[in-house]
Amino acid sequence: MNNSIRITLALFMGAFLLLTSPMLHAQDSVWDLTSAAPAEVYYNPASPELTGFTGAVLLQEVQTSGGGADPLSQVQGYSFGVSHDPSLLSLSAATVTTTSSTGLEPDFIDVGVFSDGFTVGVVFSFVGNWTLTYGTQAELAQGDYQLVAGPLSGADTPTAASISKSDSLGNPAVVSVVVVDGGSIPVNGVSAEISLIPFTPEFQMSLDAPATIYYPEASPASETFSAVVNLQEVLLPGGGGTGEYSAVQGGSFAVGHDSSLLEATAVNTIVASTGGVAPDFAEVNLYPDGATQGLVFSFVGDWTLTFETPSPLSSIDYQLLPGVLAGNVTPTVATLAFSNSLGVPAVDNVVVVDGASVAATLLDATLELVPFTGSRFIRGDSTQDGNLNLADGIGVFAYLFQGAANTCLKAMDMDQSNHVSISDGVQVLCSLFCAGSPAPAGPFPDCGVDLESTLTCESFTACP
Repeated sequence: MNNSIRITLALFMGAFLLLTSPMLHAQDSVWDLTSAAPAEVYYNPASPELTGFTGAVLLQEVQTSGGGADPLSQVQGYSFGVSHDPSLLSLSAATVTTTSSTGLEPDFIDVGVFSDGFTVGVVFSFVGNWTLTYGTQAELAQGDYQLVAGPLSGADTPTAASISKSDSLGNPAVVSVVVVDGGSIPVNGVSAEISLIPFTPEFQMSLDAPATIYYPEASPASETFSAVVNLQEVLLPGGGGTGEYSAVQGGSFAVGHDSSLLEATAVNTIVASTGGVAPDFAEVNLYPDGATQGLVFSFVGDWTLTFETPSPLSSIDYQLLPGVLAGNVTPTVATLAFSNSLGVPAVDNVVVVDGASVAATLLDATLELVPFTGSRFIRGDSTQDGNLNLADGIGVFAYLFQGAANTCLKAMDMDQSNHVSISDGVQVLCSLFCAGSPAPAGPFPDCGVDLESTLTCESFTACP
């Protein structure tokens, strides 16, 4: 066949293929190599490098050969490269996760880690003992990433980052392909787009103390009470309760008071790990006008805590001072307030997260110190033994009709009428034996005071 005929036939076949190509099925299968990672990664801009996440590489045959008419391809291996921006992310580890349907690991695995990505080469079986199909997305490998300080340090707006397929990593460069029937088929890359969002967690320290402290007018120093320092994370990544709670490593607080009214006598550490382990460091300092404590949960990072709800860190024990309170007949207002000036150097009210100190918002406590005369008592307990029983009803009747002595008339005044009568004895018995009858009014069942009563209570055996 002469050259002119060859040229004519070639032109004819070219024209035929050009005209008919829309009707022909593509013969190669189509593959997607997808990089997967969290869409949003929150980090503390004071220490971005302490935040990390795990990404994955997924494979799927999105169209089989023959334009989708043929069965799924039997994959014998693959190679790929995945890159990232090294000014934003660093890769600490990359791991191949592919196994056979029976759990066999590939005969050949090669992983290369670079400053800007990683590469993988895998052969399932040198002798063809097993292959895999990828009709749905399946994981090939995982990469562990850490944020890089650099431009993320001190950032106040989100930064876009991506993880994507690369064919230029390594020397020689590793090309992203799947191996089917001994042939390499290129894959399409689907990138992971990540928003790196700076976030400073917000914590609230609060003081939980009794709203009212009653004290004997003649001896204020006999009265003690405790206040609890609580911690709660009130703003989460994303705001308003989304995201994850911060892993708290410790903190410090300083609580001040009026030294003419109160004295802090002790700070008791309450916080502990979920397994009951006490903090490695819990340093307390007491001052005439306040108390401080520094906490480090674990020097080696063995445990941290989250604070979804107000949870106690420590309690502070207080004693009233005589001074201006002695002989006072009117209530006095006292405040327990977080302070920024206690200690040398001054102790801050902060929480430690990812090695950085986060200032807490602070809620103080206000107390009313109320003097009373006489003794505390338990209403209805005429026998003063700390229990309410039949003997107490009889005790009221014995006082009324047999002249029995009693040093606390307030305790027998069940109906709070400011005098003791037979109805008080009946009410004691009814509170015990009449169905639906209420328990005595306060103070009950604990010791307390009644400032409205005009009756006396000189002493009460069961109450200090």
